[in-house]
Amino acid sequence: MNQGVSFEETLYVDGNWIKNGWKKKLEEFIGTKLTKKEWKKMRYKSVYVVATKEKVILDFEVTERLPTIEALMPLFIRIKNRFPEDKIKKIVSDEDKAIIGAVKMVFPEVTHSFCVFHQLKNVSKRYYEEFSSVEEIPDNDKITYNEISQLILSDTVISAVAHIQKIREFNSDLELSEASHKAISYAEEIFSKNVSFLKKGFTPETDNTMEQIFSLICDIVDKVRSFKTDNGLTNFCYNLFTFFNKRCFSTGKWKGFSPLMRARFQYG
Repeated sequence: MNQGVSFEETLYVDGNWIKNGWKKKLEEFIGTKLTKKEWKKMRYKSVYVVATKEKVILDFEVTERLPTIEALMPLFIRIKNRFPEDKIKKIVSDEDKAIIGAVKMVFPEVTHSFCVFHQLKNVSKRYYEEFSSVEEIPDNDKITYNEISQLILSDTVISAVAHIQKIREFNSDLELSEASHKAISYAEEIFSKNVSFLKKGFTPETDNTMEQIFSLICDIVDKVRSFKTDNGLTNFCYNLFTFFNKRCFSTGKWKGFSPLMRARFQYG
């Protein structure tokens, strides 16, 4: 919280639903059995994270599974108090209504972009389910795939309408695979959703910074949970350190120094 963090005027926000835990150990600790409903209420939470494009986590808030706008207000108020408001030019998130509402309340003048990374990924998935490589996709399907991608990336309502009209023409005039028909059905769904965001002044964003951060955290947590001995954890941390020891710190008073360089300065 006290570090001076530089960023390129854009912040990324996302929430991750934590649905796993150590139920038996908690029951032993409190001395009673928990019903499924009690367990969900106690353990199932969401963590909302604000980060920079460089994947520096600035702050987080743990909330209920489905938080209200009010639950996320403290997170954004802390961010607002930490940085000059004119320094934050854009905030990127998914279509989470709580995030959208809280950003609108705290940062009414800041551009809000919705991440379309998952939309593009979902379209690609429909083709990979039928074709094992890009070379196998027929030309008509490639044209359709590209048009759907352009629809998702449309930054104006006019552009989105033009692309969906072409997609509908392809659907009726071209001989297409089952993958394309599935992708077109999906395109119809996201067309209405994306247009509603564009009308509110939102812009599409393809950066998946938060996806990468949560994937890294989940991988580390899963790895740590599998440790059975203290030596296992020690070796993991040692290997992690030696893997990253040539990378320099990007923030704080040790900016520009690697962990090993800092250790030498401090301990000889």
